[in-house]
Amino acid sequence: MISQTSEYALRAAVFLAARGGDKPASAQEISEATRVPVGYLQKILRMLSRHQILTAQRGANGGFALVKVPTAISVLDIVKASDGQIQRIDRCPLGIVGHDKLCSLHRLLDEEMARAERTFAATSIADLLDGHGGVRPLCDPKGKLPVRVPLSVRQSESSSKNRARK
Repeated sequence: MISQTSEYALRAAVFLAARGGDKPASAQEISEATRVPVGYLQKILRMLSRHQILTAQRGANGGFALVKVPTAISVLDIVKASDGQIQRIDRCPLGIVGHDKLCSLHRLLDEEMARAERTFAATSIADLLDGHGGVRPLCDPKGKLPVRVPLSVRQSESSSKNRARK
């Protein structure tokens, strides 16, 4: 559905959000934490910088950081910055003359791509940090993969949220 480049870009954005989006991290640090080859990751990070998703700072305290808060960056923003867009089907992919409308198969595929696009647009990078089931995606801010939140902590957090709602 999405390219490997987009997945790597999402891993980098989630890592930066988890460690505090405005705290710069080096390409090497992001690479080690997300298990993305550093050479390829550097190209992706530059691409995200050109699309104003990341800032790039040189120097001893430099690195890459999110431009906006994680709640203001959607998964679709990252996918568009790394792939251009989600491929939709608007005409017969087989190039058959006279196929002005999509057949049932290609209409179904296009509808699912449209649904994925809507879901990606409605999902922020912050949403990916939620950790449903106690497992955070990809990495924690210290670069360990993956992090399991003990059941006792999840229950305690849940109880606190329920008390706060009342």
